[in-house]
Amino acid sequence: MTLANKITILRLLLVPVFVIFLTYGYYKSIIAFQYTALGIFIFCILTDALDGFIARTFNQQTALGMFLDPLADKLLLVSAFVAIGLSIADKLPLWVIMLVVGRELIISIGWLVVYLFGAKKGSLKPSIFGKMTTFFQMLTILLCLVNLPYQHLRWIIFLTVAITIISTVDYIFRGSAKLKSC
Repeated sequence: MTLANKITILRLLLVPVFVIFLTYGYYKSIIAFQYTALGIFIFCILTDALDGFIARTFNQQTALGMFLDPLADKLLLVSAFVAIGLSIADKLPLWVIMLVVGRELIISIGWLVVYLFGAKKGSLKPSIFGKMTTFFQMLTILLCLVNLPYQHLRWIIFLTVAITIISTVDYIFRGSAKLKSC
């Protein structure tokens, strides 16, 4: 197993740890747990960049890594949005959480359909909109975790929502085109 894949697996394993520290930290108002959740989230962001860098630089790109890396991102982001929605009052509106979860369901189901119906070769690569969505969703979560007041946070939330919608539509069109070419 490559170093890049080991880093990705570590990120996957940290998702439930992050959620536990986040929810318990805010539910019980334990500042140390809140900071630990923030630290784990920052660590996951940094290792997301690191595993990709290592895979590309040292020619460690594998089919397993191409599956696990986006899975780790999806699990971290969806878990973070849901946990923040449940733990930190008035940070994220429910409709924003539903949008993020819905997007990930649409893209995951779409990927499965495209894969099952013969588009195994040349599968959908991440688009610039997908990368921007991941960046802005991570930024939104980070700003929630540092307790930025909602009146300041709402602008980044609206930008995140807009990019999330654009990337979802982009993936739907690209997936449909891929299916038609099969």
